[in-house]
Amino acid sequence: MSIFEPLQTLEKNEELFRQQLNGLSKEQKKAFYELQSKKLKDPDTYAALNWLFLGGVHHFYLRKYALFAIELTLLTVSIIGFFLGHASSIYIIILLAVYELPQLFFSQKIARQYNYNLSCHIFNEVRKS
Repeated sequence: MSIFEPLQTLEKNEELFRQQLNGLSKEQKKAFYELQSKKLKDPDTYAALNWLFLGGVHHFYLRKYALFAIELTLLTVSIIGFFLGHASSIYIIILLAVYELPQLFFSQKIARQYNYNLSCHIFNEVRKS
């Protein structure tokens, strides 16, 4: 699901998921909620971290380690380059900002989507056992 898809699509998927969850046994529901409570990410925390958007810290929070490393490396290199007098490094910072702006505006939805995907994964694990 793209961040540009309507929020109603995510809400519909979440509602269908809740209906599937009701079909689990009590033991499976208990196992599901125990696993889920340990792994869910808070949308407000993600949004707050997103205000540090150039460093990519919000990617680390959602366990997107590669994306975090790439953004942090690009930012670090561009800042060092800027202080060494390479004016072109400012373009890297601008590109990072342009890339991160949509994620800043859709941060709540991104965290909800992450939690939905995580919940579906946990549901499938619990249902198999």
